[in-house]
Amino acid sequence: MVLMRAEAFFVRRAGVVVAEPTGGVDRWQPSADPQRWWAEIDPDMAAVTAEHRRLVEIEVPDAFPDHGRIGRVIRDAGRAAPRDDADRRRSSDIDGLFDSLDRVPESWLPYEVRVSEVPGSGLDAFVGTLLPVPTYEIRDVLGTGWCDVIRVEPWLTPN
Repeated sequence: MVLMRAEAFFVRRAGVVVAEPTGGVDRWQPSADPQRWWAEIDPDMAAVTAEHRRLVEIEVPDAFPDHGRIGRVIRDAGRAAPRDDADRRRSSDIDGLFDSLDRVPESWLPYEVRVSEVPGSGLDAFVGTLLPVPTYEIRDVLGTGWCDVIRVEPWLTPN
């Protein structure tokens, strides 16, 4: 087993509270669909609100399944710090963004790839991965200016 850190929402699914990836958002958006992966939460941690991102430590196996339970939350480190996206440029080239996002390989274990409109600021492109991807690999796949227009967020990072 390996210890990993992640930003997650505590979400009730089928009567059980689990930790799911944030999907790059600060506040949880109600959704009937579960994420591709999730982590089990001990019942004594389950009373925490799902509205805000939590920073958690997850005990994970050496290999990940195609979907489903990836491990167990062993520590809730509290509310995650707010993100600062103010300095990031946003693109208005929707064709270019989708061309880049179409190149995201399955080897990155993506749990979410999306583009959404941001009022007055162009487009917000997001790639959520289960594991960290080296910066040089992201640059090779998405192009040299990727960090200005596409957010790549690993759900789990080694501790």
